[in-house]
Amino acid sequence: MEYRIVALEVLEANLIAPTQNLPKEIIFQFDVNLEHRWNTDDNILIVVTSVAIYTNDKKNTLAKFKTNTVYKIEGLASHVDSANQKLNLPTDFILDLNETAISTTRGSLFSFLRGTYLHNAVLPIINQTIPVQ
Repeated sequence: MEYRIVALEVLEANLIAPTQNLPKEIIFQFDVNLEHRWNTDDNILIVVTSVAIYTNDKKNTLAKFKTNTVYKIEGLASHVDSANQKLNLPTDFILDLNETAISTTRGSLFSFLRGTYLHNAVLPIINQTIPVQ
């Protein structure tokens, strides 16, 4: 399938001050969620990537970050079941789109956190086994 990234949008970028100093050997916890939205008239598929960063016990939220990775996919309408609001793209293709969206978000998040107390909170590489649809 022919596709390309046409935009990256930062929707949310919140840094939340911790209530106490963080330990030097902190292990950050990440929640990553993906959502797919589409506009078949314009052949646009958007992968919304939401990331929350927590302390290792998940009691304190330290940051929230959300992006849109916008793709132009030729012939997208033929892969959408409008009646059921379901996307019917090949699994490998969805995994590629998701991985690209996560990687792009990782870079944007790293840039946002640079120079802050969360400078070392680098979103790890995520190995997807099942696409989120």
